[in-house]
Amino acid sequence: MYIKVINMVSNEKEEIVKRLNRIKGQVEGILRMVESPKNVVDIFHQVTAAKKALDSAGRSILENYIKEKLASVTKSKEESQKVREIMEIMEKF
Repeated sequence: MYIKVINMVSNEKEEIVKRLNRIKGQVEGILRMVESPKNVVDIFHQVTAAKKALDSAGRSILENYIKEKLASVTKSKEESQKVREIMEIMEKF
């Protein structure tokens, strides 16, 4: 099942794009560390930081999605569908 792309408010979208670009830079830095002789502990610390940053970005995207869905919910059958969509995403995340 594919779920519709969320329509984020411009400033929220910009913030998430900034986060993802920082994560991209972190991953590129990790790649350079792996390609050169670096201490594995230092590499592991950077990998851990990048994972946490990516998790945080994912939570922000999910939060925006939930806000959008709940704002559009009416008390009806539609509400059940929206809640199911949110739960499916949370299970995958």
